[in-house]
Amino acid sequence: MQTNTSTGFGVNVWWTLPEISVDARHAQTLLVKHGFEANDLKIPTRQIEVSRAAYSMQNRRGKENRRVTEKTQNDGTSVSYGILNREQTGAQVSFAQKTTVRLDKGNGEVTAEGDLAEIYKKTLAEYQGKITDADVRYFLRKVIRMCFGVAKRPTGGIYFVPSQFSGIIQQARDLVTEFNSGAHIYVEPIVDCVEARQNVWNSVQEDVEARLSETIESVKKIGSRVSAVQGKKEEIDEANELMQVYQRLLGEEAKYQDLAEKIDDAVKIVNEKIAEIQQNKAPAPVKAAKEPKTGTAIEVAVKVLSDSKKPISYRDIVAEVQKAGLYDFGTKSNPLTLFNGALLRALKTGDKRFVRVGRGVYQTV
Repeated sequence: MQTNTSTGFGVNVWWTLPEISVDARHAQTLLVKHGFEANDLKIPTRQIEVSRAAYSMQNRRGKENRRVTEKTQNDGTSVSYGILNREQTGAQVSFAQKTTVRLDKGNGEVTAEGDLAEIYKKTLAEYQGKITDADVRYFLRKVIRMCFGVAKRPTGGIYFVPSQFSGIIQQARDLVTEFNSGAHIYVEPIVDCVEARQNVWNSVQEDVEARLSETIESVKKIGSRVSAVQGKKEEIDEANELMQVYQRLLGEEAKYQDLAEKIDDAVKIVNEKIAEIQQNKAPAPVKAAKEPKTGTAIEVAVKVLSDSKKPISYRDIVAEVQKAGLYDFGTKSNPLTLFNGALLRALKTGDKRFVRVGRGVYQTV
């Protein structure tokens, strides 16, 4: 088997997440410390806290004290959960609601009544203001998607990430380690060889085709909202961007023509749906198109990207700009939004000096 000994192919990534409970505000501080956005892990709402505590009371596997949690009510003012206990009389088995939990959506007050009321209240206190392993798992999947990672098997669990994004994976790895929860992200370098490239491309094909299929099915169900269809078009753009990243990485091994045709077909379906909706609506007044603008901010950002010679997030771009004093922010209170917005607008108006290689991550061409 011939191998390419040069670096720059990719890594396999997977993780183990035991039960995690971390103060949400502390977790957000750590996110920023390691180069992410604070809201990448959101502080749980009161309803999420109440729900998690209720469902944690379940015991579906045990032979004794088996319990099931069910949502029993959810309207504009309250949401209720029933905690059902297993009961057996002779050969007859049933579940009876012995504990009821109710959340008042207006003031966040929680009442618990029944056999397990006091245990539930203690459990709820443990979930208040905490992120869990479910939140961390969702965050890590977002990171994989941001890094153009693809699942190595249909059920997920292990992902391939191109080496150019391995720095972001390391940031996530350092973050999870600092939770001090026993969670760990594993990273395994992959030898660049024909077999590895073929396996990666197979994963890319499966990923893109699954995204397109899901998007097309969603488009068919949309009624009369053009904005909803436009959102699906963005999903197709993301799938196309994923394909292009691997086309550049794999070269001849990426037999992308069939995949490109499927993407084109999906775009056609979306455009036809938009035309169908617009045809059934009264024409809206036409607004004059705005001339694209490129100001000092974008020129400064391009300079930082050129000097970097590697993928860099808009957060790091702003840090370099501020460090070097390259831009007068004046009264502008949010330089992160200013520069990220400038980069996105420039791409939309046809700027070819750089490309977006991930969520909030850019690189010069």
